[in-house]
Amino acid sequence: MMLFALTATLLMSFTTPDEKLSVDTGASELKWTGFHLAKSYSHWGLINLKSGSISTDGEKITGGEFVIDMNTLSNKDLEKETDNAKLVGHLKSDDFFGVAKFPEAKLVIKKTEKKSGNTYHTVADLTIRGITKEITFDTEVNAISKNAVDAAAKFKVKRTDFEVMYGWSIQNAMIDGEFEVEVKLVAKK
Repeated sequence: MMLFALTATLLMSFTTPDEKLSVDTGASELKWTGFHLAKSYSHWGLINLKSGSISTDGEKITGGEFVIDMNTLSNKDLEKETDNAKLVGHLKSDDFFGVAKFPEAKLVIKKTEKKSGNTYHTVADLTIRGITKEITFDTEVNAISKNAVDAAAKFKVKRTDFEVMYGWSIQNAMIDGEFEVEVKLVAKK
């Protein structure tokens, strides 16, 4: 009887290791939105994930690392080709993301805590232009197992934290100090 109790205790205290899942870069999506203050409009576009992984215990996301390919930054709201190319070129320039020098951004999930329902408070390190800052945001986990994760998040990034500036001119004052990132994430074993 004592052997049975000892065996049961050992089995219950044993935890299975987290599963590391690969991000499906084709099914996942990163949408950015930038806001202009004076003219009350916004621009939006997409950026591709280069690679990524999510760790899960089958019930929650326990970690993750995502590499963002800044060279794929695109605009989707400007239809006129010359205006679109001008905006994308400017965003990739040293005035904003400095893509020639910093072709990748990175997000590393450090921890998640359940808030309610399928909503988790997420703490992560975000690296843009070689500068890393801790950010927090809510993640909606639509589906999760040890074989797959489907999740979404939306967060704001403070431009000055990452030197995503447009000089220190009046133009910079007309652009909102934050831009928004919406993430749709799909990962599989």
